[in-house]
Amino acid sequence: MLKTVTERSETTGVTAVYLSGELTKDTMVICRNCIGKAVAECPVAVIVDLSALDHADRPLLSTFATAAFKAQDRWGVPVLFCGANQQVRAGLEPFRSFVALYEKPSDALLALRAYVPRWVRQELPPEPASGARARSLVGEACLAWRLTSLHYMALLVASELAANAIVHAATHFVVMANYSGRYLRVAVRDRSKTIPAITSQPPPGDSIAPAGSGRGLWIVAAASTRCGVTRIPDGKIVWALMRAPE
Repeated sequence: MLKTVTERSETTGVTAVYLSGELTKDTMVICRNCIGKAVAECPVAVIVDLSALDHADRPLLSTFATAAFKAQDRWGVPVLFCGANQQVRAGLEPFRSFVALYEKPSDALLALRAYVPRWVRQELPPEPASGARARSLVGEACLAWRLTSLHYMALLVASELAANAIVHAATHFVVMANYSGRYLRVAVRDRSKTIPAITSQPPPGDSIAPAGSGRGLWIVAAASTRCGVTRIPDGKIVWALMRAPE
């Protein structure tokens, strides 16, 4: 039996995945899917805690090397591993070209500081002026990270995500943006557990809904490469990814 727990930090932008139990041929798929889902949201990085993972056959541990390689190759997201016991550490030794292994989570975070992840966040109240603040945060980040080709679309996405939080969630919300080297991620976390419907189909009629209108999230779907909603214990995160130019 393998259990997985995923935690997302708004302070660092890092997603932590905790694995506990035995890694077998049957549970290897659960492990791979859990890491893959965390990576596909394009956080600053994913740290996988192996401290509660039971010893597994060496060939099965290759799933961690594959997950790390795919995360970097497809999404530009680094995956770091920590806390492995002596047997798991020995089993991972042949894969060290792809597996970054650390003693403790704090060691992995220290290594990330050297990587200098590009990450900004700001908490805002549910009021109209917060839409402009959200746009300013994301817009300035795009310019600082030299993503001028994504600047306009990122502003559209930030406007709609902020409007959705202001109008529909009506709670304080956090605007977040980070750049993985492959994708620009713009996200908003609010304290409402109501999951919005995201569709690429525009609203009916001849009228065009302007950015920030709050009329659904079809603008987000149209402006982004990929988007989605992640449930969290105290609300949700609505996010969008925009592929950066090579």
